[in-house]
Amino acid sequence: MNKEQNTNNCLNCNSSENDIPLIKLTYSKQPAYICSHCLPLLIHHPEQLIGKLKGAENIPAANTDE
Repeated sequence: MNKEQNTNNCLNCNSSENDIPLIKLTYSKQPAYICSHCLPLLIHHPEQLIGKLKGAENIPAANTDE
């Protein structure tokens, strides 16, 4: 069995859990992983994840004007 098949990767940059810490998330009942470098995209610019995270077009960006 290929060991790489069991490795999780960032949904945005494809970095491996062996290279950088990953955060597990669920969205629309589907698991996904995002790395600590790409997490700000999910928070502030989720539209940049369209095509990488199913339903990303429905995620509102965080309001940072408060």
